[in-house]
Amino acid sequence: MQVVVEQDRTIMIINSLLLILIGALFILDKDLALKWGFIIAGVFLIIAGILPMIQNKTVDVLGVIMVVLGIVLILAPNVFADITEIVIGIIAIILGVLITFSGFTATDNTGRIIRILVGIVVIAAGILTFWGNDFVWIVFGIILVIAGILNLVGATKA
Repeated sequence: MQVVVEQDRTIMIINSLLLILIGALFILDKDLALKWGFIIAGVFLIIAGILPMIQNKTVDVLGVIMVVLGIVLILAPNVFADITEIVIGIIAIILGVLITFSGFTATDNTGRIIRILVGIVVIAAGILTFWGNDFVWIVFGIILVIAGILNLVGATKA
C-alpha cells in the first residue's frame, strides 16, 4: 500500500512541476510553449501507439494512426499551434457572447453587471488572440503556474 501512495505523490509532484514549466513557457514565449506542447504530445502518441502493439505482438489500425499522428505533430508543431490559436480565439469569442447574454437574464443587478463585464473581457481576449496579442497566453501561463504551485503544496503535504 505504501508503494502506491508514494507513486501517486511522485506523479502529483511531476504533474505539478510540468504545470509550472508549461505555465512559465507560456509567460515567456507562447509560440515555444505551444510548439513543445505538440512535440511532447506527439512523443506520447507514438509511445501510446507502439506499446500495445509490442505487448500484443500485433499491428492494429488505432496504434498505427496514433503513431502517424504523433509523427505529424512532431514534424509540424507550428501548424497545430496556429490552428490552436485560432480555435481558442473563436471559443473565447463565443463563450464571451454567451456570458454577456446570460448577464442580461440575471435577476440581480450585481450578477448582471459582473456577467456582462466578464463576457466583454472574454470577447476582447478572443479578439486579441487574432491580432497576435500574447496577453491572454501570459494570463493562461500565470494560471498554470499558480495551479502547479498549489498542486505541489498539496502533494508535499499528503
